[in-house]
Amino acid sequence: MNGIHTRKEAEDLIYRSYLRAVGNIKEKRDAEVRKPELTRKLFRLLGSPDRGQKFILVAGSKGKGSTARLISSLLSHLGWKVGLFTSPHLVAFNERIRIDGKAIPDGDFIRLANEILGPFTEIESGLRDDEYQGPIGLALAVACLWFKEKNTDINVIECGRGGKFDDVNILDNEWAVITPVMEEHMTHLGPTMDDVVSHKLGIIKPKTKFVYVSGQGETLPKIKVRMDDLAPAHVFYYGEDFLAENISPGETGTCFDVRTPRAFYPRLRLSLLGAFQAVNAAVAVKVCEDVYGGAIPYQTADRCFAAIQWPGRCELIDRNPAVIVDGAINEKSAAYVKEVIESMGRKNVVSIVGVPADKDYKGVIRVVSGFSKKLLITSPDISYLTFPADALAYARSLTARAAEFHPLEAAVKAAMRERDVDAILIVGTQSLIANAKRLWNQNLMDIGK
Repeated sequence: MNGIHTRKEAEDLIYRSYLRAVGNIKEKRDAEVRKPELTRKLFRLLGSPDRGQKFILVAGSKGKGSTARLISSLLSHLGWKVGLFTSPHLVAFNERIRIDGKAIPDGDFIRLANEILGPFTEIESGLRDDEYQGPIGLALAVACLWFKEKNTDINVIECGRGGKFDDVNILDNEWAVITPVMEEHMTHLGPTMDDVVSHKLGIIKPKTKFVYVSGQGETLPKIKVRMDDLAPAHVFYYGEDFLAENISPGETGTCFDVRTPRAFYPRLRLSLLGAFQAVNAAVAVKVCEDVYGGAIPYQTADRCFAAIQWPGRCELIDRNPAVIVDGAINEKSAAYVKEVIESMGRKNVVSIVGVPADKDYKGVIRVVSGFSKKLLITSPDISYLTFPADALAYARSLTARAAEFHPLEAAVKAAMRERDVDAILIVGTQSLIANAKRLWNQNLMDIGK
C-alpha cells in the first residue's frame, strides 16, 4: 500500500488484517482468537502514545456506550478536555473518535492512519494466516495518537463485547465502569455466566483504583464474588453507594434525582429517553465526582444532561409526529425500546424494522409488533449486509397490518401517510439508523459537549 489518501483507504487499513484472516479462523473463543498483545506491540512501535494519559474504561452488556458518553460529556462541562472512543459508528468511522463531542477530522484521521501504516505492515508480515491485528486496536492507536496531540486531560474508552481480551484493555485505567452484564456472546465469552463476568471484569487491573458497578440484577452476586478476588481499592455499587430515584420518563426525556455520599442532585433533566438512562446518568455523576474530586455543581450537571446528544440510541429526531430511532438488533434491546415507547404514552405507533438476517430479526419483530399500529419491513439505502427474505412473512404471522417497503425513505413516506399516527419508530442495524439521520439532515461530526 503506497500511502493512504482518503478516509475510505484509512478505514480499509483498519479492517485489512481481520478481513485477510477471518476465513481461516476456526476457533471462536476470545481467549484463543483475540490478541491484544499485538496492539501493545503496535503501540510500542509508535512510541507508546498512551503513556502519561488518563483512561476510564467502560465494559458491560448494555448501556456502556451511553454511559461512556454521559461521563465524557459531564467532564467536558466541568472544563476538562475529554477524549471519547466508542463503537460502532453510524455514518462515518470518524464518529468513533471524539474530543469534547467533535469527531476526528478526515485530515487528521488520514494522516494518523499513515503514521500507523509502517508499524502495522511490520507486524502483519509476521502473522499466521489465522492471526490478525484487531480493527479496534488499530482504531485505538489512531485515537490515542490524536488524544496525545491534542493534550486531552482524560479519555473515556468503551470496551467491545468482552473486556479482558479486548484490544482497549492494553490501556492502564485508573477507573473502571461495569454496566449491566447479561448472558450474551456465549460462544465467544462463555460457556458459563461466570466466564462472561470474568471477561467483563477483566478491565480491572492492578493500577485500577476505582470501580463502579451499575444495576446488575441476577448477575450481582457473581460480580461480587469475582470482585473480592480482584480487590480493587475502591468499589461502588449502584443501589448501595449511589442511585437514581424518583425516575420519571416522559416524551422528551427523563427527570430523576441522584443521590451519592457527596451530594444530592434533585430533579435532573436528561434529554435521553428511557428510565434506564437515569441509572447510566447516576453512574456518570458518581464517576465524575471522584475524577473531579468533589460534588458536581448542580447547574453544571443539569445543563449537561438536558442538552446531551447520543445519536441512534432511543433518540428523538423529530416531534410532529415523534420519530424515534434505535439500533436494537435483538429481543432484549427491543424490550428496552418498548419501555421507552410506553413511557411516552404514544398509542398510534408505526414501526419500521430493518434488522439483518444474521441478527435476531424475529425477536425484534416479535416485540415491536406487540405495540405497533402498523409494522413496516425495510432496509437501508446503502448496506453490505444481507436482510431476511422471510421477515415480512414472519411479521404477518403476528399482525395483519404488516407491509414491506425498500429503501427506508419509501417506508418513512408510507408511515407518514398513515392516519392519526403519533409516533414513528425506526429500529434496526446501524446503517439503517445512519440512513434515517441522513434523511433528517442531522450532523454527526459535532454532537456538542
